[in-house]
Amino acid sequence: MGNSGFSRNIFNRGLIIEIANKLKNSFIDFEYQQFIIKCSSFKETSGLKERATIITNALVDFLPTDFRTSAHIIQSTFEPVQNNHTNWESFLYMPYAMYVERKGCEKEHLELSYNLLKEITKRFTSEFAIRTFLVNFPNSTLKVLHEWAYDQNPNVRRLASEGCRPRLPWAKEIKAFKKNPYPCIELLQILRNDDSKYVQKSVANHMNDISKDNPEIALKVLTQWKKENNPNTNWIVKHALRNELKKGTLEALRIQGYSLLPQIKISTFLFNQKKVKIGDSLKFSFVIKNSGENTEKLLINYICFFMKSNGNVAPKTFKIGVKKLKNGESIAIEKTHSFKPLSTRKLYNGKHKIALFVNGKIVGEKSFELNA
Repeated sequence: MGNSGFSRNIFNRGLIIEIANKLKNSFIDFEYQQFIIKCSSFKETSGLKERATIITNALVDFLPTDFRTSAHIIQSTFEPVQNNHTNWESFLYMPYAMYVERKGCEKEHLELSYNLLKEITKRFTSEFAIRTFLVNFPNSTLKVLHEWAYDQNPNVRRLASEGCRPRLPWAKEIKAFKKNPYPCIELLQILRNDDSKYVQKSVANHMNDISKDNPEIALKVLTQWKKENNPNTNWIVKHALRNELKKGTLEALRIQGYSLLPQIKISTFLFNQKKVKIGDSLKFSFVIKNSGENTEKLLINYICFFMKSNGNVAPKTFKIGVKKLKNGESIAIEKTHSFKPLSTRKLYNGKHKIALFVNGKIVGEKSFELNA
């Protein structure tokens, strides 16, 4: 849920009026104009979540205080479920999910809140709202997510995974699941061969989250999944392992069928210049040859060792690609790395290094000078 100019402008006056019109048709005492005025109080620079929060505040102020009554009003505004849940108009359901999170996370309202979040999810997502229920009512919420994992609607099945991701972007981490991922893994076991790509992506991202805090557990589960040789599960395993593969974790490489001791030789590792100016690019090339008797599956990356302000170096891995080389076969690879300044990385003068990283091992390296 980023805050780019495009995304934050989803909540514009037109969408606010659409929400107000739907509520007016369902709630006879609705203060239509006052609701629009309050919802429109955001600044031009206000982000997506800030604008959604302002609308949620207005819902709290202008809907009945009784949650059951207001929940009925909200659900009566819902459009029929459509297959396309990614259109921007679907974001009008975001404040509704936030409203349920704020007003419905009470023991006496749980069943009603779960049902309403499920209906919202069929049209948008409740992946942020459900987390408050997981923190406050973990047992009952996990039970509901278990039921949702079998639902016919792929949005609902996805929520069973996405909602309890320990490291869901733009959401608070769920520390209990970072410490003990097994309740989440039980849900993922149900979804591991789901036909929906939307669900598969969530399961893969979820397992990737788990690998950051509990790599041994994640790798053990993914090893078992890989043995099933199901196309859907294989896709999930591959994408779940992306960070571990990038780091060169040997078990991740083994799961994906890479040789841990590839018989290769590197030659003609060249730079187009020994000194690079900040803002320019460095071109490098090399030849990699299979010197063994068997076909080698190679994950070829490179590491750039960036100079830091304190004189230490910070390595970052970049992808080149996957290649299969037969006995005696070689391939020439060329790559260009830009050293234009980025907001996420400040560049410093000094000695830098490029290392070739194949199947988890550095197989060649060269240094160069970076200067302003």
